[in-house]
Amino acid sequence: MLQKYSLTTSALTLALLFSGTVDAEMKPILTVGLELGGDNLVNTSTYDLKAGGGISFGAGMSFSQTDSTLSYRIMLHYLFDSVEFTDPNGEASFDTFPLELGLFNRWNKHEFGGGLSYHLKPSFEISSNNSFLNGSVDFDNATGLFLQYNYIFSQSESSTYGNDTYVGVKLTSIDYETGNTSIDAGSLGIYLGSRF
Repeated sequence: MLQKYSLTTSALTLALLFSGTVDAEMKPILTVGLELGGDNLVNTSTYDLKAGGGISFGAGMSFSQTDSTLSYRIMLHYLFDSVEFTDPNGEASFDTFPLELGLFNRWNKHEFGGGLSYHLKPSFEISSNNSFLNGSVDFDNATGLFLQYNYIFSQSESSTYGNDTYVGVKLTSIDYETGNTSIDAGSLGIYLGSRF
C-alpha cells in the first residue's frame, strides 16, 4: 500500500512540475540496454538467469524548460531474459515492466540523474520434462531507486535539449517479494538511448 502511495505522490508531483513549465519542451526517448541482475533464479553451466537482469527496451518522454539543463523524465521499459538447460531439458524465463520517474541535470556532454523505479508484474517461469521442475512465480509490484549517468556523444546544436544520442550506465536498487520470500533484484545496466 505504501508503495502505491509513494508512486502516486511522485507522479502527481511530476505532473505539477510539468504543468508549471510554461515553455516546456517535450522530447520522446527510445532506449535499449543490458541489465546485470541480482539473485540467481536458475543456474546452468553456461549462463545464470538472474532477477532484474536481461535485455531492456524502453520508451518515454523528457520534459524541460527552454535553455534549462534540468529535465524530468518518465520511462517505461520491458525487461526480459531466458535460459535453456539440459538434464532435465527445459527452459526458464523472467520478465517485468519497470516504470521510472526521474530528474536529470546536464553539464555539457555529461548527464546525471535518478529517481523512482516501479517494477510492474515481475514474473518467473520454468518448464521442463521433469514434472517436479515446472511452475511460475508472480512477484508483487516493487518500488526501488535508480541512479544514472549518460555520456552524450552525438547532439543537435539547435538547443540545450535538442536531438541527441547517449550511452548510459544505470544502477538500480530494488527487491522483489512474494509471500514471505524476498530476493534482491538490483542491477547494473548499460544503455544506448536517443532523445529526439
